[in-house]
Amino acid sequence: MGDRDFRFKLDCAPRDVTPKALSQAVSAFARILFAADASDWRISRMELHSIDLAAKPVVVDERTERSFATLDTITRLATRDDVNRDEAFRFSGVFSALSDLAKETNANITVSSHEAEGTFTPGVLTGINRLLIRGSRRSFGHVRGMVDKVILQRTHRTLGLVDHVTRSRVDVRFGPELDPIVKRIQVGMEVDARGFVRADDGELVSVDAEDLEIIADGHRAPATAEDLEGIISLDFTGALGSVDFVSTLRETHDHGTTMGGGR
Repeated sequence: MGDRDFRFKLDCAPRDVTPKALSQAVSAFARILFAADASDWRISRMELHSIDLAAKPVVVDERTERSFATLDTITRLATRDDVNRDEAFRFSGVFSALSDLAKETNANITVSSHEAEGTFTPGVLTGINRLLIRGSRRSFGHVRGMVDKVILQRTHRTLGLVDHVTRSRVDVRFGPELDPIVKRIQVGMEVDARGFVRADDGELVSVDAEDLEIIADGHRAPATAEDLEGIISLDFTGALGSVDFVSTLRETHDHGTTMGGGR
C-alpha cells in the first residue's frame, strides 16, 4: 500500500467471511469514503476473501488533502477513549455501518490513512453506539420492512428489519407480551413494527415495539426474466406476426360464439 492510500481491513479469518460480512464490509468502506468526500477515488487494493480494501485519489489537490484530513479524523477516533457525542454524530452513518459489521463478525476493523492508523474493536464501537442512542431523537411511529433476523430468548428479544424506505437495517426490540406473534414470524416476512422509534439525524437506529403486524405470511421473491424463460415458447404464435395472431384469436372466438348459439 502506498502512503497516499486509505486502507480498510477486517481482522477476520478467511474461512469465517460470509457473503453478508463481505457486503457489509464493502458498504462500510464506501460510507467512510463518502463521509470524506472521496467516493470518486479509485480502488487500489481488493482482497475479498480476507476483506482487505484500499482506495487512492486520482489526483492530489486541495480537495484530496481535505479528504485525507477527514479520513485521519475518523481513523484516530479508533484510538481514543474520550470520543464525545458531537464527534459520534458527525460520522453516525459510518459508525452504524461499522457496528453492523462488528456484530456480524465480532472482529476488529483496522483502518489507516496516510498519517494515522487505528483499530475499531467491537467494544469501541459499542461505546460509540451508546453515545448515539443516548443522544438520538425518540418519537412514536412505525417501521415496515423485511425480516432478516429473529431472536426470541428469555433475556434477548429482537427482530432485524430491513427498512423499505431507507434500505438500512433496524433492530426492533419487544417485550414478552409480543412473543405469540413473534413465534409466527420467519426470516423473509414483511412486518410492520409500531412503537417508540429512535432516529439519529434522520437515520433510524432502533424501535421499541408495542405492536407488530405481519403484512405477508410468506416470502415470495419477485419473478425474474430467467424464471419466465420457457413458460411461453418462441413459436407460441405459430410463426404469425402480432397483428395476424390477434386477428386469428378474434376470429376463433367469434366462430366459437356463433357455433355455441351466442348472439
